[in-house]
This record gives sequence, structure tokens and C-alpha cells, in this order.
Amino acid sequence: MTFKETGFRAVYHNFVVVKNNENVEKVIDDFPGAEDANAVLTYGYYDREAGLTLEILAAAIVSDNGYKYAKGRDDISMKLRIGAVEETEIFVCSDEDGKLSQTFADKLDMLKTYDASEDIEKTREMMFLDPCRHEWYIDDIMVRLMKDGLQAEGCWVRITGLAEHYFVGTLLNEPDQNFGWHEGETVAFFVHKTDDDKIICYTDMNPSAKVTEEDLADGSMLREAVKKFNEERNEPNFLDVLEILRDSYVWVPCNAILSDEDNARFQKMMEEKDNNGESIVGEEFSTRDQVRLVPDILQNGEDFFFPIFSSEEEMGEYGDHFSKIQKHILEVIPLARNNEKNVTGIVLDAFSNPFVLESKIFDIVEGMKSRIEVSKDTEE
Repeated sequence: MTFKETGFRAVYHNFVVVKNNENVEKVIDDFPGAEDANAVLTYGYYDREAGLTLEILAAAIVSDNGYKYAKGRDDISMKLRIGAVEETEIFVCSDEDGKLSQTFADKLDMLKTYDASEDIEKTREMMFLDPCRHEWYIDDIMVRLMKDGLQAEGCWVRITGLAEHYFVGTLLNEPDQNFGWHEGETVAFFVHKTDDDKIICYTDMNPSAKVTEEDLADGSMLREAVKKFNEERNEPNFLDVLEILRDSYVWVPCNAILSDEDNARFQKMMEEKDNNGESIVGEEFSTRDQVRLVPDILQNGEDFFFPIFSSEEEMGEYGDHFSKIQKHILEVIPLARNNEKNVTGIVLDAFSNPFVLESKIFDIVEGMKSRIEVSKDTEE
């Protein structure tokens, strides 16, 4: 059988014997036993920039009785790209006893630098994506760009993340038409089964209805969008939340951190009031140094979340323990991204009708076009 007949899963993370062709013979001269070899023993892995790749482990001889391999070399690294051997006969080697893995452990350790994240590995197992997947570049998906007034246009998108309802990826080529998105930008795309049972991937690039700053001021439009999404978790509702959030100002609960000098003065004031039997409630305290406001972080199991709120009221009693600042979401995202807790995401209105903006799609929100309607006076 050949690679074309088996597909990438036959070679990915497997030991594979590849029969010699002119491409193979060019690269095995420095391996022991190369002069007698009619094949090579390889290991398949994925290089996101170069595509499916076979690392050559040793020269091999294939016969009717199976195969045997010569001694390998750890001091050199020779590779075969799948395109060079796609029509060549191959067969996958069983390693149930772990002998191959043990023999070539050093070489396999070197390949760990190409390991992908857990999310991306999951997408490689999703066989329903295969009709849209590049044959050699397995993280690259053909995605239809959709926008009213334009022809649907296919573009390659490299998967960078996986969320509950969609995929995240980077546009690998510049669209021929003006969709408002460009090569290198991040998009969210979805999977759809057509009436004739074909699988397509698409991203909707239609501009949404404009809003005004007044529409967003009290956070009610954002809350309504989240409510609608939580009731019906589909693509249009999800994108509506992201677009409204992208233009919103939100409230951030913060801990006020005093300087050492101001803190000492504050503690002294508290002690004096306590000694005199007086209450501190209603007292004013003026700081001499700048007060640092450190955003609070919520924890759920092993995950940390950066909390924000659509209004001060949405904080409830929780908010009574914090100072509160209002910031645009595009100012908040860098704070969450750079937080020392390595947050899983930003959680909106955690104690009422929550919505989690996962960290893997921060850049999607940052890259979205604003829905704020610009007044004619401003344009002029």
C-alpha cells in the first residue's frame, strides 16, 4: 500500500517502513547498511510548517519474511517529507512490545519539540474534518468565507485552537475578494453538513447590525445577548455575544494595595479608633502614595478566571469587598492574558448569567471590527 491509499493516520506517530525510491536513496548514504538496503525504517510526525514528515531511523531490508533494520544514528537527523514518498510502498510496523521505541528513544525524544497542544491533537483525531483537511498539512482546513454580495471563497485556515462550538485558526492566504479579513488574521469557523450530506467548514463574515455607545452604556444589551446564547447555543448567538463584548466597557473588581507607608498610617488610624472605642465607618483616609489596583481572580477547581461584570449591580455582595474600575474590554484582555495565574479565560457576570471568553480566542475578539456606528459629525 502507499501513503495515498492509507492517509495520514497510518503514518502519524507510527513506525513506518518505506521502500526505496530516488528520494529515499539520496538521504540514506550516511546510515549503516545503506549499500544493501531496499527500504528505510522511519517514524511519522507532524511539522506545522513543513507538513507530514518521516524521520529516518535506520536503513532496512524488506523481504517476503518481513523486514530487518540496521543500526541507526543519533548524531544526524534525516527527514522525508510525505510528498517525496506519497506514491511509494509503505507498511506500518507494530511496536506492541515497545522494542522499537526503546531502541530509538533518543531520536524520538528529539521529535517531542513538534508535539502539539492537547486541543490541536484532538482536532487531528476528528475524522469528520478530513474532507476539508489538506492531505499533507493536517492542521490546514479549507474554509469557505461567506459574505452577502460576494461569492463564497475557499481559503486555507491553520487550526490554532478548539472551543466548544467552533474552531479557531489563522488565514493562510489573502482572499481574492474584499471580505474585510486578511492573511494572518484569526477567524472562528464552524462545521456544517449540507443537504447532500457533504461536510463543509465556513466562517460568516457578514457585518452585523450597528450599535451606538448609548446602546451599550448600561450593559443590558450585552446581558441580553448572553442570555440568548445560554438559552440557544448556536453560532449566530455566540458571535453576537463576541461582537457586543468587543465594543463594551465592563467593570473589574480590584484589590486596593497601599504602599508600606500608607498602610502603616492606615493601621495606626484603625488602632487609635479602636482604642478610643470609635468606629472607622465613615472616616476618610487620604493616601500619600499611588494606590495599586490589582484585579481579583476567581478559581474553579484547577482553573483560574478573570472576572468582569456588565454593570456594578451584577457584582452583588461580592462587589462589596472590592474597589471597582470600568475599562474597555480591549484594555481588559491584555490584563487577563498577562496575569500571573495563567487564566483559562475571562468570565462575565459569574454570579448571575455567566459567559466565559476562553483565552484561546482573546485574539479573535481583539481582531473583530467594531459595530459602533460612527456619527457623521465624527466622520467629518
